Amino acid sequence: MNSLKARESGKDRKIIHVAGTNGKGSVCAYIQAILMAEGKDRVLYIPHLVSINERIRVDNVPVDDEAFLGVFCQVMEAVEGMKKDGIAHPSYFEFLYGMAMKAFAAADVEYIVLETGLGGRLDATNSAGHPCLTVITSISLDHTDILGDTIEKIAAEKAGIIKEGVPLIFDGNSRAASNILRKTAEEKNAPCREISKNAYEILEVGRKSIAFAGRMRMIKMLHGRCRCVVSIRL
Repeated sequence: MNSLKARESGKDRKIIHVAGTNGKGSVCAYIQAILMAEGKDRVLYIPHLVSINERIRVDNVPVDDEAFLGVFCQVMEAVEGMKKDGIAHPSYFEFLYGMAMKAFAAADVEYIVLETGLGGRLDATNSAGHPCLTVITSISLDHTDILGDTIEKIAAEKAGIIKEGVPLIFDGNSRAASNILRKTAEEKNAPCREISKNAYEILEVGRKSIAFAGRMRMIKMLHGRCRCVVSIRL
């Protein structure tokens, strides 16, 4: 993957990297909604439901067929160069990830929201570089033949996206997973914020929206609790 990245390199973007067992897609969508509300240039790389173009979105709009074919040809050219150097053909996911990064570079966006495919430590998206934020959602037993047969082993693989000095936000509802994530963040000098069920309160669930109140302790700024209400359109 690093060989493909080297051939497809471009200027650095602000990357928000999301891993976890459940909720990755929803979290990516929420982050994109927040960025859109702030008027930021943003893109999204997530699995598709209907059309493969859905994996590569700019301003929540999948790239069209012409753009998709264009980046395919560019990455295919890079792959041919890899093969001449004796480097194996990238996997399906790795190839699509390379296409996405080429499309994002062409769009000249400021923010990229990346969802991991499997695990984190060895995932293709983990070659993206130094993110500005990492997020790890809830962790449970899944793909145990690849990631490990315990929560702790799977959490260690997900924790592979944590980078030196990069803030981490993670789901803290599993004590076993949280212990691994906190330890890794400490080793990487990564500021971390744990989100548990005590951190929010669902106020209203509509057909196309969720309203919730978030409560957090403002360290070194305020004493007590700070309460805010956020409404997210689905």
